[in-house]
Amino acid sequence: MHAEIQKLLTPLADPSYKTFSLALLPGLNMPMLGVRLPALRRLAKQLARQYNTQALHLLTDETFEERMLQGMIIGLLQTSDRETLSLIKQFVPKINCWSICDSFCTGLHIARRRPETMWTFLAHYFKDKREYYFRFAAVTALCHFANGPFALDTFPLLNACPADGFYAKMAVAWAISVLCVHYPQQTLDFLTKDDLDAFTHNKAIQKIVESYRINADIKSAAKALKKPFH
Repeated sequence: MHAEIQKLLTPLADPSYKTFSLALLPGLNMPMLGVRLPALRRLAKQLARQYNTQALHLLTDETFEERMLQGMIIGLLQTSDRETLSLIKQFVPKINCWSICDSFCTGLHIARRRPETMWTFLAHYFKDKREYYFRFAAVTALCHFANGPFALDTFPLLNACPADGFYAKMAVAWAISVLCVHYPQQTLDFLTKDDLDAFTHNKAIQKIVESYRINADIKSAAKALKKPFH
């Protein structure tokens, strides 16, 4: 069946898109075909519908696209909460770049169906020092919990980020900017007293300033809160 998956993926490969994608993923240490995300999402839906959880056994970890498909399929599966969380737990160690991480987090439908269950599940990952384990928690939070009963609980978790990797820090900055869309004053209050390093803190402000969903007054106030680099 793996050969059948390859037959489905190969015609979708785009060499120019592969070149573009690899430039955005420095250090990616796995083969890439260059299949665009919309095509991968369509294929993930097809495989999930046709094979359900067995679809995951048809895919290897060898190529970027197959790993991406695994994450997308997990998000789509109609299984019990327990089984879905188990599959998520098995997949997180396979995340080796921001692209696989973010596509996976975006598509986790369980976060919408069972927000309390998913929020509780994320707690462990928010405390993890590993770059992509923490990024998984932060991006899932900004995608699914930036507006609602758990949103304000995100601030202390971001503030206490234990991971030192670049992509963990960028996820913190991104999450703060998304929270600012819904909770501008609370975000400004957070930025006046956070414990973030200057890089992460200032990146959050940069993303707030670049956002088209945040008004000029909030952007101006945020810019005034930049930290000096030492």
